[in-house]
Amino acid sequence: DKPGVQPEAFLVCMPVGSFRRREPQADLSTNLSLQLPVLSQAPQSPGLPRHVHPLGAAALSHDKPGNNMDSHDGIQRLLAAEQEAQAIVIAARQEKTSRLRQAKEEADAEVATYRAQREATYQKMLAAQSGDSSVTSERMSADSEGAIRGIHTAVQTNKKKVADMLMRHVTKVAM
Repeated sequence: DKPGVQPEAFLVCMPVGSFRRREPQADLSTNLSLQLPVLSQAPQSPGLPRHVHPLGAAALSHDKPGNNMDSHDGIQRLLAAEQEAQAIVIAARQEKTSRLRQAKEEADAEVATYRAQREATYQKMLAAQSGDSSVTSERMSADSEGAIRGIHTAVQTNKKKVADMLMRHVTKVAM
C-alpha cells in the first residue's frame, strides 16, 4: 500500500451466490472468499444499498451506452470462470474415483494371492497328515500281503512239526 493511493475495491462472492462490495483490508490472508475486482468504479450515491449488483456499480447506472456491453463481457467472463472451475472439480472427482477403483482392484488381487497361498499351504498340511486315500489303501494292502506271506512261511516251516506232533498224540494210547 502506497501512501495517498486508494487500494481497489473488490466484489466478494458470498456462499449463496450473491455478491457484495468489500473494501480492501490490510491482511487478506484470513479472508477465504473469492475476490473479483470491480469491473468499473462508479461513485455510490448515498441512496444506493450497500449490496451492489454482481457486475459492480456500473450495472446500476444505465445512462452510459457502453455499460451494457461491459456488463455482458463481465457476465461472460464470470460464466467462463465458473465453467472452468466446474470442469476442474469434475476432473478431480473423476481422478479420485479412478484412483480409489485402482487401489481396490490392487487390494483385491493382493487378497486373492494371499488366499491362494494359504489354501495351498493348508492342502499340503492336510495331505501330509492324512495322506491320499489311494496311497493309504496301497500301504494297507502291502502291509496285509506282507503279513500273509509271513504266515504262509511260518506254516511251511512248521507244517511237518505240527503233523508229527498230532500223529504222536493220536497214536499214543495211555494206559
